[in-house]
Amino acid sequence: MKKTVLSIALALVAFQASAHDHSAHDTAVADTKTYHQVQTVNDVLTIENARAKATIPGVKVSAGYMKITNDTDEPIRLVEANSSIAKHTEFHRMFMRDSQMAMRKVDALEVPANGSVELKPKGYHLMFMGVKEALKPGQEIKVTLVADNGEKFDVQLTVMPMTKY
Repeated sequence: MKKTVLSIALALVAFQASAHDHSAHDTAVADTKTYHQVQTVNDVLTIENARAKATIPGVKVSAGYMKITNDTDEPIRLVEANSSIAKHTEFHRMFMRDSQMAMRKVDALEVPANGSVELKPKGYHLMFMGVKEALKPGQEIKVTLVADNGEKFDVQLTVMPMTKY
């Protein structure tokens, strides 16, 4: 069962990433609330383009994307992500294996000192598994990112239509 759910999630994310990669047009989308705005979480992290994909009826997985910028002289290691919208929220990475897209859970995501990491289609992303209720365009969801030192960062993601993420 667990393997089947992961296979379905992988297929869905790979299909959506290849069929609808509009990441270059994110800031041009005018019919959303705040996803394209910069969020200054605190004096340590800045978040840009925080968004999640709307869910397909009957599908209990989705993905989240954003650019995370570390404004300090020390790297930040994010080891956990939580959200009340799903049973499990994890960092994942897409990669090519034997000429096919594959996805794997990542135990930690490092944001370099005075640098950034981008969560995007076909790369690192948040994976929402066991989504409790359908995610609808325009909906705002909260995700808490947890660093290895226990510090927590709350980020607001706007749910985007399937064709605009």
